[in-house]
Amino acid sequence: MSSKHSTSVRRSMLAFLFAIGLTSAALAETKPVNMAFSDPGNSADASVTIQFQDTTKDIHDPNSYRYVDVTIPANSNAQQKRDAIARKLRTSGYTVNDVGDNGLTMPFIDSKVRVYFYNYGTMEHDVMTCAAPAAGAVQFTGFFEPFTPTRQPAIFTAGIVTDVGELSATISAQELNFQTDGPIICQALFQRLAPRAPQYGAQINYAGDRLDVYFDPAYTVTQGGVIWGTTSPSEGCSGNLTLELPQLALSVDGLVAGGRVTLTCEGDRPAEEVSFYYSFTTGNTFIASLNVTLDLQNPIFIGRARADSNGVATLVRTVPRNARGATVHFQAAAFEKLSPVVTERVR
Repeated sequence: MSSKHSTSVRRSMLAFLFAIGLTSAALAETKPVNMAFSDPGNSADASVTIQFQDTTKDIHDPNSYRYVDVTIPANSNAQQKRDAIARKLRTSGYTVNDVGDNGLTMPFIDSKVRVYFYNYGTMEHDVMTCAAPAAGAVQFTGFFEPFTPTRQPAIFTAGIVTDVGELSATISAQELNFQTDGPIICQALFQRLAPRAPQYGAQINYAGDRLDVYFDPAYTVTQGGVIWGTTSPSEGCSGNLTLELPQLALSVDGLVAGGRVTLTCEGDRPAEEVSFYYSFTTGNTFIASLNVTLDLQNPIFIGRARADSNGVATLVRTVPRNARGATVHFQAAAFEKLSPVVTERVR
């Protein structure tokens, strides 16, 4: 795909995303999820899968996932691909509206859902957005054929969309010396995207064969999303959006110098571990083991506690005697879950 054509396609994608007005969900607990597609490159039938994951359930629970598999006929254009996906989503019970020639919107997606889009040899790039997403990711899993069917070096694409605009990067197999394993692709794209992401209200973290994206809600009032794709015929390229992170509720009681402070976190699943942190400064810190970004700068780990049968985890610690007067920021986290920051002054 030429640079000029690629830029034109992405501009048309962004134009349609602005046009549909992503200011609010139609219902309090739903959000519109929007997708836009470029021309597929598959000369034989290929497929995509859209997966909806209920983030309130255990990730190992098969009932937390719903799959929609779509065949993309050979030599389709972007509109034909969109039409095939829209038809299958509608027959699977989803409300879908066509937008422009190459886009669609699903206006009533439960906000407690993570939406995945997997490409299986369709050889193009796609965009997915929603208003105020919590997080997103672009993934390149496994080894990718370094050449297109016409023997050109394959191109790999990743990027983000926020209210500021679009930030995207591409890298060719030739630039990678034809070493096209997923982690190598992601590392190269990370190096091009991560330094500029904060200007767009996002943080990008390298996670092996995946780029994790976290959005500042001040920059995604109308839209936030991810861009992903490849011209390689291999499977393994995907993008996803987490519409909302499940919220934990944290309370801090008895923050007195020399006394015992009680940290109580509610809203977790029974028997799941909750980690507690504090800091003297707010900011952003990624915790890879939990796949969350704390709203704390240089957080200090306090300890862990396991949630009881009611989903409540409690941790008790001694407050240093010399801490009187200090302002402390606390936050609790479990896997892909966060509490709001609680700020208290030591009495």
